[in-house]
Amino acid sequence: MNYKDIYYMKKNAFIILAGGSGKRFKSNTPKQYAKIKNLNSIELILNEILNNKNIRHIIIVYNFKNIQILKKTLSKYKDKRIKIVKGGKTRQESSFQGLKYLKKVKPKNVLIHDGCRPCIKNSEINKMITIIDKYDCCCPLIKNVDLIRFKKGNKFLEDKKEIYQTQTPQIFKYNIIYKAHKDNHNKTYRDDTELLNNKKYRIKFLKGRKENIKITYKDDIKFYHDIISKKIKYGIGYDIHAFNFNKRKKLKLCGVKINYYSVLSHSDGDVGYHALCDSIFGALGIGDIGQIFKNNDKRWKNKNSDYFIKYAKKKIDEKKGIINNIDMNIICEKPKISLYSNKMKNNIAKNLGINKNQINIKATTNEKIGFIGKGKGIAAESIICISFL
Repeated sequence: MNYKDIYYMKKNAFIILAGGSGKRFKSNTPKQYAKIKNLNSIELILNEILNNKNIRHIIIVYNFKNIQILKKTLSKYKDKRIKIVKGGKTRQESSFQGLKYLKKVKPKNVLIHDGCRPCIKNSEINKMITIIDKYDCCCPLIKNVDLIRFKKGNKFLEDKKEIYQTQTPQIFKYNIIYKAHKDNHNKTYRDDTELLNNKKYRIKFLKGRKENIKITYKDDIKFYHDIISKKIKYGIGYDIHAFNFNKRKKLKLCGVKINYYSVLSHSDGDVGYHALCDSIFGALGIGDIGQIFKNNDKRWKNKNSDYFIKYAKKKIDEKKGIINNIDMNIICEKPKISLYSNKMKNNIAKNLGINKNQINIKATTNEKIGFIGKGKGIAAESIICISFL
């Protein structure tokens, strides 16, 4: 049975618990919304699970104090599977609120995930979905490798050797976990598997991943940075066009219209965006802009290069990439690029969902040498650094 068959045969829902206050994180920004590079944990989770066709409903359970941060986070997502639900005072209450909301769609299975665990993988989700038929719950575990000692006063108590760390997502038969929450709403449990912790339930324990950390303290952000910093790729892009001296249509650079000669081109001839696209495609290893958007295809005639950049951003997200920085160089005699570089940065930042301080734009002349030096054209080169999860 392949994953497409599973999608049509089953209803799988995914609950993201994003209602925690994060007291141990000690920040005005809750840990689930703290930036990791240029994305927060909720964004990183969504960027993964939105590409999973086996998930038909996504419920984000939130703290009403953080509703504006959540709305800002979700503003770029148009997927109708995403719904938000107000949480309770505890993790258990919030989990039950998400389960109650799902009652109207009656999913067969539900995955419950901590909103501050950003290093999630669809391969693990799909594995859980394929085996849940035989069980009531599947839960990933990490076996503790350090010696655990329990201390009381000045004395150590008995050693505990068989200690495991539970992780999320955890998958459940929906009807079973809903009833367990309903029957135990007046008791306190640390996670959802504890509600099924007796012999009558079939629980499957899976091997977890060390990388699937739960962000609890500020130092955990640095640890997560270190994980993704080990998987870095670079890309280089270059584009050049001749000026069209017969037509004083405005020149475009990184989406900024400049009162200067336009260029001879098939699309809008934005050398800045074209060089940037090529650097992105290079880092992703998917060819170049000429292969993807062929210059003999009528669809791209006079096409706004914003489209190409947004396509490149989509490909970064699909590959689970996070942009570290961009360095761009514009080469021409005229116009004077420094007058427009700030607006160019703003456009790039907006289209790629990054901070402006991650972008550097330089300009140089060709010292009157060659095609560009004689003022006949303009070129751009771009280098990008991308981390991958």
